[in-house]
Amino acid sequence: MAGTYFADLEVGETDAFGSYEVTREEILSFAERYDPQPFHVDEEAAAESLFGELVASGWHSTAICMRILVDNVLGGGGSLGSPGVERLEWTAPVRPGETLSVRTEVLEKRPLESDPNRGLVTFHIELENEAGETKLSMEPKVFFRRRDAGDA
Repeated sequence: MAGTYFADLEVGETDAFGSYEVTREEILSFAERYDPQPFHVDEEAAAESLFGELVASGWHSTAICMRILVDNVLGGGGSLGSPGVERLEWTAPVRPGETLSVRTEVLEKRPLESDPNRGLVTFHIELENEAGETKLSMEPKVFFRRRDAGDA
């Protein structure tokens, strides 16, 4: 779906895509730089935490989700950024060796009265592992380019 425009999206439409394997090294590198809590950067401390092992930062999980979205929906010139996320939940920790993918559903869309060249789309997005366990759930709003001012 790269190069997605406003008219390409329909309310109720669902899709699933992506395949991203998370490595121990990547978890450590991200956490050391951005979220150096013990259960993200120290395997011994992580073993004693409520997680029982090293886990990725929720912000790392969100960044992985974003990468998958850009590669499959938001890349290619149709996406024009986001005014924000209504809800973001880290429902289960991401562990080394898991392979992640994304599920999307278009919840709502509307053309912008203030700018006939853009529309606003609200998604429900879930990041899942290979077993179908949801790791992250969010509802972002995304601006999309309209090919023509009359695009629905």
